[in-house]
Amino acid sequence: MNDLFTPDDRVKINAAMASGSGDRFGQLLSEHPNPSGGMTWGCRLGGIVVAVFVGGILAAILGLVGLAALVVLIVVAILLSGRIARWFHRRSLTRRAREEVVGGWAAQRGWQFVKQLPLANTTPLLRHGDRRETGWGITGQLDATTSFAAGAYQYEEDRVVVSTDSDGNTTTRTETDTYPFTIALISAPLPDLKKMQLRKGSTGGIFSKLSGAVSDLRPVPLESAEFNDQFHLMVADDADEIAIRMRFTPAVLMALVDRGAGESQIEAENGVLLVAREGAAKTDDFGELLDVLGDAVWFRSLLTDEPAGRVPDTAALRALLLGPAA
Repeated sequence: MNDLFTPDDRVKINAAMASGSGDRFGQLLSEHPNPSGGMTWGCRLGGIVVAVFVGGILAAILGLVGLAALVVLIVVAILLSGRIARWFHRRSLTRRAREEVVGGWAAQRGWQFVKQLPLANTTPLLRHGDRRETGWGITGQLDATTSFAAGAYQYEEDRVVVSTDSDGNTTTRTETDTYPFTIALISAPLPDLKKMQLRKGSTGGIFSKLSGAVSDLRPVPLESAEFNDQFHLMVADDADEIAIRMRFTPAVLMALVDRGAGESQIEAENGVLLVAREGAAKTDDFGELLDVLGDAVWFRSLLTDEPAGRVPDTAALRALLLGPAA
């Protein structure tokens, strides 16, 4: 959504991460060339169980031919178990190498790699769904007063599906949909706006008004038709009207229109600002995570810096995000 972290930055950091994780994978493979006995036997037993299950069905249907097939399947499972174990082994080493390289980069910035982000229900997205969980990420301090966490998050929603067959028999089952995101959380007190949401869409029209009618947020049309057409902005019902206009000045609106709505959605509540994009965070696309964190840094500056209403200083924020050499 903004130019704090550019496409060129993303390409460079992903290339550097790929090179580093490739080298580290080679080191790990030389140290651990073969899968563990437990992994090998696990693959072997798993293959045999599958072979017996499939072969048993064939034997019940085909008789002696099925029994012959059962024997063949067991032999094949035993022969393939070594290859399968090696595949899992290399996959595990690849994941470990990527995590170690990302962790090393984070440590150089004074941050920490974690296998599971802390999860707090501070904003609507983090309270959504029937179940929620986080995955890997990085946490730390951008400065003395600004903490952050960025990484993988997903929620699940259950839905009841009713179907009727040709005989009129009705069955009911529960299906689960999973919605993965790449998120960045950053501390951001908003004493005047209280709460806000900003995402792709439009501010105005019947759907915007309806969204305000069913929540404690209200849509806020601003003085730019282009902004209102691209963005759906909502703030707390009791937000200070003057404060809204002071934050979203014509210069800020123009900057947002120039950058475009993009795929990020922004929520701020309970002293925390959340930026989220659909799609799981991946260690082999670390640039995407930093891009989302860049949005969070930019919007925090927009919503909290004083005096209000200025377009954030990109150079200063790049140094905050990427270090003085950025």
